[in-house]
Amino acid sequence: MEDGGNVSAPAPRTLSLPPFPTAAGRLGAVAPVPFVGLAAILIALIVFTPVLLAAGPSPLAVQAELEVYRTVGASSTEFDVHGIDPGIPYQSLNLSVGTGFSWSGSCPDTMLNWTYVNETNEAVVNVLSSATAVVVNATAVYDQGGTRAVYAGEIAFSIDNFGAPNEAIRYAPCPWTPSVSSTGSWAVSQGSLPLPLVNYGSGGHP
Repeated sequence: MEDGGNVSAPAPRTLSLPPFPTAAGRLGAVAPVPFVGLAAILIALIVFTPVLLAAGPSPLAVQAELEVYRTVGASSTEFDVHGIDPGIPYQSLNLSVGTGFSWSGSCPDTMLNWTYVNETNEAVVNVLSSATAVVVNATAVYDQGGTRAVYAGEIAFSIDNFGAPNEAIRYAPCPWTPSVSSTGSWAVSQGSLPLPLVNYGSGGHP
């Protein structure tokens, strides 16, 4: 503006800079402050999750069982070996069915006619049998990251009262299958019959 004929220079502009941000403030410039803690948690999960996965599922999840499926008057009986968690595969699964004996209420000690079914890296194996008296030998081997567990069992079955409303499955464990403590009977109308296999640890059954 003019002042007695003189023109004054404009006043210099000053920059209003914020103070140097703290570490949290610098991170906050990239991500809002409420998400800083979340980011730290995610980084920790990325770092440590491979360690958790390497350990594999819990022992309960890999535990195996033999399950028997049948309907009243059916022409065949289905035997399955699978784990508690149906999504966990096993290194190997074996399901052998022996026939050609007369039911005596216990595991037979005679020569049998065997049918063998083997699978690898599968979660379940099954076989159908039309015999009314069978022995089923089942083995499931789980192996991951150095953790190995062998589940096995051998049980004899007989179909009683075939075709009648009270049709039943009688079963008797073989000597080295202590998970099934005694003989028993299961009404077919009750649905599938699950029987636990023995956990023999990292070794194998007798």
